[in-house]
Amino acid sequence: MGRKRLLIKRIDNPCSRQIAYSKRGKGILKKATDVALLIFSPTGRLTSYSHKGRALERKPCELNRKKYEAQEKMWSYSPDVSNIYLIAEAQHHQQFVTKAIQRIEKLK
Repeated sequence: MGRKRLLIKRIDNPCSRQIAYSKRGKGILKKATDVALLIFSPTGRLTSYSHKGRALERKPCELNRKKYEAQEKMWSYSPDVSNIYLIAEAQHHQQFVTKAIQRIEKLK
């Protein structure tokens, strides 16, 4: 007697969802030799599998790196006005702030 085909749907109970993921996660990865998979566990942990080796593993790392670079760039502009001694430096900071304000106005 064969197995029944189960309807795939979201499991609402977090405990049941975690149990189902822990039981089925390895089976899904074992059968997926032709498809690249990104699986998020109920706790948010990323599991990736690719038939082509590490190509898929680099993508989440690259996305995380870009995210952190954008955050660093966003927080990096904090000039110390006591260290501005030249008019050219002051003009540079003024241009930066003016362009930032223009970008914000476009988003409104």
